[in-house]
Amino acid sequence: MTLTRTTMALCLSPTLLMAETPKVVTDFAPIHSLAAQVMDGVGEPELLLPQGGDPHGFQMRPSQMRSLSDADLLIWVGPALTPWLERAVEGASLGHSMALLSEAGTVLREGGHDHDHGDHESHEDEMHEDHDDHEHDDHGHDDHDKDDHADHDHEGDAHDDHDDHDHDHEEHDDHADHDDEKHDAHDDHDHEEDHDHVAHVEGVDEHAWLSPLNAQVWLEAIAEELSELDPANAERYHENAHAAQEKIAALDARIKARLEPVHEKGFVLFHDAFGYFTDHYDLNNLGSIREGDSAPPSAAQLAEISERVKGGEVSCIFSEPAQGESQVLDLAKTAGAGTGVLDPSASMIEIGPMLYENLMWSTAETIATCLEGK
Repeated sequence: MTLTRTTMALCLSPTLLMAETPKVVTDFAPIHSLAAQVMDGVGEPELLLPQGGDPHGFQMRPSQMRSLSDADLLIWVGPALTPWLERAVEGASLGHSMALLSEAGTVLREGGHDHDHGDHESHEDEMHEDHDDHEHDDHGHDDHDKDDHADHDHEGDAHDDHDDHDHDHEEHDDHADHDDEKHDAHDDHDHEEDHDHVAHVEGVDEHAWLSPLNAQVWLEAIAEELSELDPANAERYHENAHAAQEKIAALDARIKARLEPVHEKGFVLFHDAFGYFTDHYDLNNLGSIREGDSAPPSAAQLAEISERVKGGEVSCIFSEPAQGESQVLDLAKTAGAGTGVLDPSASMIEIGPMLYENLMWSTAETIATCLEGK
């Protein structure tokens, strides 16, 4: 069969040659859910961190490292949550990377300590461009950085100590040099210029997916990034993102209505992971048994919480899947406080597009149900 000039031109068209759906890799389940919603009908993102895995100290298998190296786009929260992935990115020939904590419009709050009830308005209003004013609190990731992913050759040159994240000028210049190399290859991604800087700011609470405002911002950002990589499906990506944003707006209204009757009742968390959620919904979060993801409970912290429980301020105490159950029960029984289990990383929820909505609603329902009983 003879090919016409038109047929040959179409076959050689750059658009058609690039029409294959980009290979997208995400760090963990909530981000995978957002990406899956944007890619609906076009493709499916891949999930790196298995459910139940520790996002701070996971060690990738060689097959996962190969998958990351083959990816066209990595979508992740940032090194504050997954320092092991930062090291892997440096050792992989990765096409594009989105650290979502660095996306313009992302609401950020300070981490490493608990926030008193009523402080949520100031934290919800803080935008990512003002991070240099944040305190550089210790998140307790040092042990993970030193121990994890030791079998990768690239680790010897990157982050021998988690102090590499400190913001003194010499080390910040090293990051800048690394960023310049990335940007030379991706000049069309102007917004990437400040990604690594913001993602490395210590003192920022990394659990930002638990704000519905951030989820809406990130959906649009993911659609934009995918549209640049895959212009043929740009319209579909944006349509999916807008539909998902509308669903989250409706979910947000439902959650506000569900929590409004109990928003003044005090409760204690196992660790400071739900600040974005409690700030956004004006809940009376009285503190955490463990302040950081890796930090053990301090005697002073436990004593303070115990006094609040005995004083009747605490209606409920929440543990997490496979974490803190015995401590929560011991504290709760001293004053008859209720208990429940909250799952910030959705480790017990089925993976897929609906996971994010199910995570947010189940969090609200668990809190409301416990507080209503007290």
